[in-house]
Amino acid sequence: MKYLFLLFLMMFCACSEEEHESEEVRLKSEVKLTELIPNDSYDVETTQIFKYNGDKISSYTVMQEIKNGELFSHSVNTSVAYSGDVVKMKDDNGNVWSYTLDEYGHAVSCSLNEGGGTERRYSFSYSTGTDGNHYLKDINETLDDGNVYSSLNLDYSNNGKIIVSQSVDGSPQKYVMELGIDDGIKNEYSMPDLFLSELYPLSMHLTAYYGGILGDAYDYLCTEMYPEDSPELNEHTSYVYSFDETNTLNNCKVVTVSAGTKYTRDIDISIVVN
Repeated sequence: MKYLFLLFLMMFCACSEEEHESEEVRLKSEVKLTELIPNDSYDVETTQIFKYNGDKISSYTVMQEIKNGELFSHSVNTSVAYSGDVVKMKDDNGNVWSYTLDEYGHAVSCSLNEGGGTERRYSFSYSTGTDGNHYLKDINETLDDGNVYSSLNLDYSNNGKIIVSQSVDGSPQKYVMELGIDDGIKNEYSMPDLFLSELYPLSMHLTAYYGGILGDAYDYLCTEMYPEDSPELNEHTSYVYSFDETNTLNNCKVVTVSAGTKYTRDIDISIVVN
């Protein structure tokens, strides 16, 4: 009986180890986004590279060049330095971000000193999900004159949908994001949301957003997005994802229909995992 008990215990421990390994989060070492932007005169290729060291982002580089041409090429690098509960970032244009983190490693405030001399201040708050993760809830931007210039609020009270309220210089807009929880696409590599990353004022914090400094990534990828009220345009955006043979995300097609016209963006995605 003692032998059978020991055998059971060994089998149980082995199963527990396998389950733990299967649930272990695989850390990214690099994420690269490449998009060809059509132009009447020439096409411009934009490449964004986010590099990671362990579970922390270490740098961000954006490059633009004319496809198969030599007339134009430009790149900007952003470096990242951690020190206790402070994260500092600086880019080649002289912009400096200084984030103060909470106990979960998420920013609660940021001062942005732009190369041209303008100072912007940001506050961030988070919503705790039923899974215990902390999701970005509010951003408020205050200029150096003390006035609030922009804000962003994310409402998670609608299951499977996120209501996004944006205000910039007194002009409000509201969007609906659908994650399709019941039949959605799992966000296996904790990718930030593409739509939100390009929405002001969150777009001013791209490196921090991709670095997980502005909250945890959603469990599911966004599949649909549309303004809450745009009857004159009837605007709607769909996100169509592709995966390689290892089931790793490698492409996103962003298809927007507005006022009867269709626009498509094709973004190649490369994820390097440790």
